[in-house]
Amino acid sequence: MKVLVLGATGATGRLVVQTLLEQQHEVVAFVRNTDTLAPLNTQYAAQLTQVNGTALTLNDAVLSEWVERVDVVVSCLGHNLTLKGIFTAPRMLVRDSIKRIVNLSENKRTAPLKIVLMNSSGVRNKNNHEPISLMQHLVLALLRVLLPPHRDNEQAANYLRTLNTTSHKIEWVSVRPDALIDQDDATEYSLYPSPIRSAIFDSGKVSRINVASAMCRLLTDAKLWQEWKGKMPLLYNADECG
Repeated sequence: MKVLVLGATGATGRLVVQTLLEQQHEVVAFVRNTDTLAPLNTQYAAQLTQVNGTALTLNDAVLSEWVERVDVVVSCLGHNLTLKGIFTAPRMLVRDSIKRIVNLSENKRTAPLKIVLMNSSGVRNKNNHEPISLMQHLVLALLRVLLPPHRDNEQAANYLRTLNTTSHKIEWVSVRPDALIDQDDATEYSLYPSPIRSAIFDSGKVSRINVASAMCRLLTDAKLWQEWKGKMPLLYNADECG
């Protein structure tokens, strides 16, 4: 399997790249700095291709060529948690990157392009009519206005959710991890169709390495992919589900 990873040098993206390489897959990583993945490039030179650029900076011809070459696109894109990263362009980094890839893949594939999007537990799946408290509703409305990254995550998920996947030859899963933490080793985790706790007032924890494991497992386990295709599973560490 050949996988294009967006946000490959981020905290979770690096783990996704490493996991895929360890599983003997080919990885195309869009990066701004090739030094970040240098240790992996040394160890997995035959499997890893680094491309200087992003889904928003590469020209149509180059991006289209890479999209045509891969089976899967994994997005671990996110905004840097700095004033510049939060409030300056590109404000719709995640949505516009996914949208551009989908549009450039249109009518150019025989098999569907699979997309796995790392999103957030604070984003509601409107297909499930997920209930939230009035207070959480108000907080999310405030975040939508004040914090472009939250609005970006919402719009990226809604773009995939409302996409005509037949005409675009797209299959997708949007993974919604709860509060991210760093952890050295993968542990047990669980996927749920809807939240089991409040993302704002009672958030659980999930390690980035578990997020990487879950996203990669979706791509390699055909039964799991069929279970969650076109859905937005919530992801929690197993010890946060009791």
